[in-house]
Amino acid sequence: MADDLDDLDLDGLDIDGLDVGEADDESSEDAGGGKLKKFVMIGVIALLAVGAGGYFFMSSDGTTKVSQSDDDSGDEGEAMDTAYYFTLNPPFVVNFVGKGRAQFLQVNIDGMTRDPSVKEDITLHLPHIRNNVVMILSGKNYDELITMEGKESLRQELLAEIKKILRKETGKDAIEDIYFTNFVMQ
Repeated sequence: MADDLDDLDLDGLDIDGLDVGEADDESSEDAGGGKLKKFVMIGVIALLAVGAGGYFFMSSDGTTKVSQSDDDSGDEGEAMDTAYYFTLNPPFVVNFVGKGRAQFLQVNIDGMTRDPSVKEDITLHLPHIRNNVVMILSGKNYDELITMEGKESLRQELLAEIKKILRKETGKDAIEDIYFTNFVMQ
């Protein structure tokens, strides 16, 4: 190695004032430590972002609020413009007669209201709602449900039934619409 150093041509190199025998420990620590600090900071920021996203996702109560109003005045009119979505869980699974044999239907139903308290009303009366929905679904046949018109007719019938139950139990007519978010027949 000493022979290799003797072979180096250092004529154009200005090394005045440089002590080659000592390494500058402080500058080498800064170079390596700076990169390490940068990676640690990026990691901490990413961890905080993931943690915050997870917190908001897990703290959700299943109700999604969608505002149709750009007015942030906080008046009563704004509350009526806000759509609240809810899900009737678990999905409905029923058997029904189709093509001479038993078949299965699985339906996920979401609903929309303008009244945020409806989620509590639905939870309270969920057994009654689920019973009536299952009875309506199991009374259908394959030929009715295979067409788009049949699905729309079923959706309207279920909406009317859920409205009827909530009107009877709470005195409110608060559900505006329901949606099939999954509809599978086998």
